[in-house]
Amino acid sequence: MKRVVSIILIIIFLLLGILIALPIFFKDKMLVYAKKMLNEQLNAKVELADLNLSLIRSFPKLSLNMQEVMIKGVGHFENDTLLYVPVVQTSAPIGSLFNPSKMSISEFVVDKAKINLLVNEEGEVNWNLVVAESADTKTETAPKETKSADNSDFKLKLDKILFKNADLKYTDKKTNMSLALTDITFNIGGEMYGSSTSLDAKANVQDIAFDYGGINYISKTLLNIKTQLDADFNSMTFKIGENELLVNQLPLQLNGTVKMTSDTVFCDLSLEAKASDFEDFLALVPPAYESYLKDIDASGTASIKGTVKGFYFEDDYPAIRLNANVDKARFKYAGMPEELQNISAKIAITKPQGILDKMQIDVSRAHVEIRETPVDFRLKVNQPVSDPYFEGNLTGKVNLAQLKQALPLDRVNMSGVIEANIAASGTYSAIEKEAYDRIKSDGEVRLNNFEYSSPDFTQKILVPEGKLDLSPREINLSRLMMQIGQSDFQLSGKVRNYLNYLLKEGTLVADLQLNSKKVAINELMNLQADDETLEKEDESAAKTSETAAGSVAFDIPDRVNITFRSDIASAAYNGIPIKNINGLIKTAKQKLTLQNLSMDMLKGKMLMNGAYQNTKENKPLFDFGFNIRNFDIPTMFQTLSGFRDKVPIAGNSTGLLNSKLKIDGQLDEKLKPISKTINGKGDFSTKNLVLLNSSVFEQLNGIINQDKLKNIKVDDFDASGTVENGNLKIKPFTTKVMGQEATFNGSLSVDNIIDMRIDFDIERDAFGPDIQKILSAIPGNEKIKTLPAGVKISGSADKPKVSPDLSKTTKAVANAAKDNLKESIGKGLLELFK
Repeated sequence: MKRVVSIILIIIFLLLGILIALPIFFKDKMLVYAKKMLNEQLNAKVELADLNLSLIRSFPKLSLNMQEVMIKGVGHFENDTLLYVPVVQTSAPIGSLFNPSKMSISEFVVDKAKINLLVNEEGEVNWNLVVAESADTKTETAPKETKSADNSDFKLKLDKILFKNADLKYTDKKTNMSLALTDITFNIGGEMYGSSTSLDAKANVQDIAFDYGGINYISKTLLNIKTQLDADFNSMTFKIGENELLVNQLPLQLNGTVKMTSDTVFCDLSLEAKASDFEDFLALVPPAYESYLKDIDASGTASIKGTVKGFYFEDDYPAIRLNANVDKARFKYAGMPEELQNISAKIAITKPQGILDKMQIDVSRAHVEIRETPVDFRLKVNQPVSDPYFEGNLTGKVNLAQLKQALPLDRVNMSGVIEANIAASGTYSAIEKEAYDRIKSDGEVRLNNFEYSSPDFTQKILVPEGKLDLSPREINLSRLMMQIGQSDFQLSGKVRNYLNYLLKEGTLVADLQLNSKKVAINELMNLQADDETLEKEDESAAKTSETAAGSVAFDIPDRVNITFRSDIASAAYNGIPIKNINGLIKTAKQKLTLQNLSMDMLKGKMLMNGAYQNTKENKPLFDFGFNIRNFDIPTMFQTLSGFRDKVPIAGNSTGLLNSKLKIDGQLDEKLKPISKTINGKGDFSTKNLVLLNSSVFEQLNGIINQDKLKNIKVDDFDASGTVENGNLKIKPFTTKVMGQEATFNGSLSVDNIIDMRIDFDIERDAFGPDIQKILSAIPGNEKIKTLPAGVKISGSADKPKVSPDLSKTTKAVANAAKDNLKESIGKGLLELFK
């Protein structure tokens, strides 16, 4: 008995070994065949990283796993990937190991597929993968077309198709249309062969997004479907049986049949909502916004009905009819004093059999009221593919305080009244070509006592009054008053290309006159609240403007080209008072440009040109040029912390500074210069410069008379220098200090370390005790009228070390002594030989 058991165990292990080892011997053969078959059958480049075979996973069938399957286009699409799948799992009879050409597939499982469908500008598609047959090939193979499917080399005897976590994106560059389906799961079970069968199908899409003409029409839409399909494979007709279709959370009923011939698809489908209450239709709201619909009291009727009838062949699409109606509806949030009343809408989407351009969208009625104050909207769109024609209007008056009492806008505070009466009609091509004579548009928008605040902004935005007159060509701002924090503005001028900006990826162009009595520049630069501030706001309602101030650099909006002709009476930046600001301020390509911006500041004047642009790292780039005239040095010291750090000697001084300077570099998120990034060059000069009780020059009392070191007058001078990675280098220049000629040469590092040398030519009446001591040993030293002396200044700029250098002094005295000795010897010889 033990022997029998041992033999059985040996046989089991032997069979198990064969099941494990057998696929290994056939793997390379199967991989080569799979690559060859796919590349021969498809007009594309197919890549297959690996093929794993197993007889254990799905015994008694053979399990095949294809790894890293990629299909790339050819020709115009050679740089585009049509399909990428990390893993494709199939199963087939074990006989496929011995004859791959007779393979039949019974299961197909695809995980995390990425499908990218493209239509280029010429209308070519990247999914046309069938290899075109030549005329000769067609003639030769024609008789084989009558061959029974049972005799074909490759068979599909599927009973399971499963797509998991797939993403599909369709992009039509010719019509500027895109459709994205994210996280798709698609599962069909049943015998997908024979003459007829019944299949169970399940599918869900976590997000559907649709864009057309640069405008997003559908986003964050969830789709679920569960249905039974009765399939007739002889006629390729599929009848939709009992089903459950959910769009977001709205249940719909889908019925009808789909018939697929060799090149045409015939449809006869109907769609209808199972519910008719308006409250049920609120389930259409995407899941991301469901929180806004909690605790709602709603009433009214609503309906959705539609049909798809006809055939699909190339560009010929079935007839479509879809109607949505809302009537006598209302809804009210629990705890809110106001409600939205008399809500009604009538929307129809129709298209006869034919091209998509025959589609018509008609929003013939859209109406809502708050406290019997109505807002009405109407819109028609025809020929949406070739050249959309639109016709619509918007009229109404909205009291924002009432709206706030009807809708739970927790993060936003609004008040004031907006009145609008706008009508427009025309074609999309007329907007693109700026053919405004072919567009009809007029109307106006008025704002009265408008107020807006949000955690996204650090200041309230107030508009006491404003009026915008609209025409196809432009918006005319006749008078727009605005208050943002401490800043006030009055804007007037024209805004052009707004239709292109709103309906297409166009650029908004404006030429505006900006007048202001006061501008708080720091507040405006930090109008956008940073992420950390917003997080704190979510945790707690307490928030002050100080927490947001100076915390995030500001961005210039994209697709905006605006010129402000500024006339600002007063402004403040980092505590610096500025007056009479005049010049051009421009925004274009996310860059702020200043042109000949003049201003009065620091008791002088400055002319400024340059540019500012933020980066993805929130480290803005700047490139500025300054022309400074008669800046008061004591005022600069008291006002500018950077000047105080770099030139502490100016703390006890009087005089004026002039400069022409050009610098570039980066700012941090608090808009402070990043020293090591700064480069530039410039000239500077002073007028009437006097250093009072200078601690630096007091250390020269050994080489210069003490009496001259009290109030040190520096003659007017011109100098120049360069800035390299934040390091200032001063080119040698000469002036007079305390009446003594002095040559300056040195540098100030990015770390505020000074390295400077001053070479004096000191006149006799200014000699200090150290020089007098050197001279005392020389007879006749009274003949020496001037002597050179050097000074080295090093160390930290705020506490520099001053070291006299008398090497040149000693040498000059020695030379004078030699000359004096020669002269004395000469005189003695003359006396001797008289």
